[in-house]
Amino acid sequence: MKKIMLVFPGQGSQYVGMMRDILKQSYEALELVKEAEEITGKPLRYVMENGPEDKLNDTRFTQPAIFVHSCAVFKILNEQHHIKYHAVAGHSLGELTALCAADVYNFSDGVAIVNKRAELMSKAENGGMTAVIGLEKEKIDDILKNYMGELTIANFNEPRQIVISGSTWALEKAEARLKEAGARKVIRLNVSGAFHSKFMYEAQKEFAEFLNSFNFNDPVVPVVPNIEARQVLFAEKLKEDLIKQLTGPVRWVDTINYAVEKLKIDTFIEVGPKRVLSGLIKRIRKDVEVLNVDNWEDIENFKLP
Repeated sequence: MKKIMLVFPGQGSQYVGMMRDILKQSYEALELVKEAEEITGKPLRYVMENGPEDKLNDTRFTQPAIFVHSCAVFKILNEQHHIKYHAVAGHSLGELTALCAADVYNFSDGVAIVNKRAELMSKAENGGMTAVIGLEKEKIDDILKNYMGELTIANFNEPRQIVISGSTWALEKAEARLKEAGARKVIRLNVSGAFHSKFMYEAQKEFAEFLNSFNFNDPVVPVVPNIEARQVLFAEKLKEDLIKQLTGPVRWVDTINYAVEKLKIDTFIEVGPKRVLSGLIKRIRKDVEVLNVDNWEDIENFKLP
């Protein structure tokens, strides 16, 4: 029997036209979008289907859009194919979707939590993130030491792809040094702030206060949070980790390796827009099956290997 982990994507997976075909086919998905629009006060369907791209890429729209897309696919996929999954995880924002899939909170609470997180993160200024490809962690660490705590590693996406986060001036100076050190690519990301760094501290404090009004349930399957990279089975710990995640790193490589080696996962299903996580997982582990489900055709044609 397959041991399945569902994984949910984060920012960067959005695209203009997302959910368009699903909304034409599924009344249930349409109702989820309407509910999310009422909670957020944002025209999510219009922006997802029509853009413009810069508005969809605004984290205030990006986060709820991806959350709703992933939740709709998860719900329809479950109803049509009755997948038995054994654990869940998500990349940054995707962790909030994973918690919803594990029944830690319901969809409407999830939308409210994601929307608040997006609003708080959008307030961050004078910071950014840069992907560094093809350079070892040790060399990156050596370079970051020169910037007096202004830069930190934010994402361990795959063995040769690390994302750094911090102040804009420090990123600009470090990017040149990273190229000189042998990085194959150094790419500034299209994000509005220095996510997963100390620059999210104020957002983290407000987010913690906001979450106090929500009850979390123990998950129905193990959740592997980004900050832990090991299974967590209790509601309060999951809430604590969700708060810590704003200033802490996304340990995606460790998360996938833990799932395979400790939870004995052999099949990963990426649920949501694009195939970003599928690509990362394939580069982390060659010994697992990886599937992704994004649109209506993917749902209709879904089959476990």
